[in-house]
Amino acid sequence: MDSSFGEEGEALAIPALRASEKFHLFVSYSSMDTTWTHELISRLEADHVGLRVCLHERDFTPGRNVLENMAECILQSQKVLLVLSQDFVQSRWCLLEADLSLFGYCLERKPVIPVLLRPCQVPLHLSHLTYLEATDSRFYSKVVRLLCTPSHRMARSLPGPRPLPSLYSGKTLLILNCINRDNLPSWKVGTFSTLSVPDPLKEVLQDPEVYKHAVGILNGVQSPRSCLRYLGCRIPLGIFFLLLFMVSIFFFVVLGLQERKPGSRFLLIATNVFLCLLSLVLAVNSLCWFRRFSRRKMKELALRVGEANLLLAPHSVLMGCETLNQLSFVFVQLEDCRRAFLKAPDGDALFQEALLRFSCAYACCLVQAHFPRCGDPGGAQGHLEPGLCFCQYVSVQLES
Repeated sequence: MDSSFGEEGEALAIPALRASEKFHLFVSYSSMDTTWTHELISRLEADHVGLRVCLHERDFTPGRNVLENMAECILQSQKVLLVLSQDFVQSRWCLLEADLSLFGYCLERKPVIPVLLRPCQVPLHLSHLTYLEATDSRFYSKVVRLLCTPSHRMARSLPGPRPLPSLYSGKTLLILNCINRDNLPSWKVGTFSTLSVPDPLKEVLQDPEVYKHAVGILNGVQSPRSCLRYLGCRIPLGIFFLLLFMVSIFFFVVLGLQERKPGSRFLLIATNVFLCLLSLVLAVNSLCWFRRFSRRKMKELALRVGEANLLLAPHSVLMGCETLNQLSFVFVQLEDCRRAFLKAPDGDALFQEALLRFSCAYACCLVQAHFPRCGDPGGAQGHLEPGLCFCQYVSVQLES
């Protein structure tokens, strides 16, 4: 095994494989990050002759379940390197979450090297680890140093008991895409999985039934059945009504030039004007159907999310929805805001009504870290810093 030299000049060598080990490093990454990952592995293998790296497309056993392959290869590797990006979090890490009990058993026995390739929401089970940034000028030397460090001298990825990651009010916990989002038509309302609580929510949402019931409320929203949902129907229909409008204008001009009795002429012109306006309205409605549908459906979804948040709020979780096929979950403590509502008559009912009407939009503001302008910036201190707390947000919305 070749040696490298550390910053102080000492020789660094990749530790020898034990009898139970086949690889020095198991690498997990998204297919979107293949080029960068392969370049890194190629450089490591060129600089360290004999280094054995496990890549899924090269070393997984054909015909076996992907999860079983991953678990076996992790156990047969000295260390695990995770290439973190938003694509990884939404795809590859989902495989690990699918059987977290199995991978928790594997990973707690192996040192993990998290590499932040692009900014993303680091999974909660890895958020207590110090990750390497790919943009760091000393990134490669740091990776080599970690590879050359004996496993027993490195911290495990999931120590027991696992420390809780830092939670703060306003923290985005999860961006959840609907099932089969890539193949979903733009007019179709997404369906979200309720099989299990996603791992980032398990730290704060202990009861799986609450999650299933909350997401199930959204899954009850129906997609449209009108033929106008198809672009191939809306455009020809809109063009037909526009042509009808132009024909009506033509006849309006022709009838205006012809000599007729005043009563008959007025009747024909009035009928033609009516047909002109009707065809124009139908053309605009046909061509703009999708925009009107989206606005109407988003209002319905916002109310459904509000119903779901009535269940989630006691667990300090709120759900937001900005599109028809994506949900966001934020950690936010509302007890202080609830006490502020309780000072008014029927305060509890007002708080529930505020959750129903405004909690979806408020959760989206927390995710984006962007809030509406407060009319009285020098007013009373809110319960969230920085930004508006929920009761302040409701007050701003009622005033606007």
